[in-house]
Amino acid sequence: MAAGDELLIGPAAGLGDEQARMNQSTRGQWDWYASHRRAIERLIVPEARGQRICVLGAGNCNDLDLNWLARAYAEVRLVDIDGPALERAVVRQGVAGSAAIRLHAPVDLTGIEGLTAGWKGRAVSEAEVAEGTRLAKETAEAIGGGGFDVVLSPCVLSQLLVGVRDLVGKDHRGWPALKAAITARHVGRLVGQTRAGGRGVMAVDLTSTRVVPGLDRAGEGEVADLFRMCVREGKCFRGLEPAAVGKELRRRAALREMDVSAPWVWHLGFGKAFLCYGVTVRRA
Repeated sequence: MAAGDELLIGPAAGLGDEQARMNQSTRGQWDWYASHRRAIERLIVPEARGQRICVLGAGNCNDLDLNWLARAYAEVRLVDIDGPALERAVVRQGVAGSAAIRLHAPVDLTGIEGLTAGWKGRAVSEAEVAEGTRLAKETAEAIGGGGFDVVLSPCVLSQLLVGVRDLVGKDHRGWPALKAAITARHVGRLVGQTRAGGRGVMAVDLTSTRVVPGLDRAGEGEVADLFRMCVREGKCFRGLEPAAVGKELRRRAALREMDVSAPWVWHLGFGKAFLCYGVTVRRA
């Protein structure tokens, strides 16, 4: 690790523990992420030399070729709640000595990680969820001074939401408000960290084989129609449809343009796949 890298490692609890366990279970899946990495790279090709990129929720970095990023960008900030996962990633990909790459951890992207430590395995009160909603609405701190040319969220929003939903319960009265607050916080941070004229990029995993059996067997020519069907029939994680994500992005700041990419299938093991798309916005 190069001198000057910003790595702050502290004890994780609640959501942090859950994310660390997930990262441990998937860290050996580099090969499964190959086509997914290429799809994400196409979204974040730099537009000029010397640019800066911030990745929110980098985790194991299986979806990021760190050698490519270090060559393509003058500065790469990797942000996650799980510091050890970031450390393992830079070592595994051989970039631990890169002056371009800096690590930021633990950074809680939900704003409520500390509150959730005792939520698992019990009924969470309405007062606790309301407090979580209040905390999630607070302004997120800046990372690395902000003003990045590109800020990337690589299929992170769904992880944040599912992690909290599984603790609270999808039928909890307070879940819709908490879900909206976490979404707004994440999207607000993505746009807020982007400089004027820069790009905010979200890769979004809209649905999976759990909801759409046979998704893993979809041919390349079927993916676009399958994507439209999932949105039309609600066979997806509600709130992650392009229209919903676009609406949230437009609420955050003045935008010059917004583009939704062609969808792709991300295969993650035998019989397991996610249907993904990218949305790119440019700040005015």
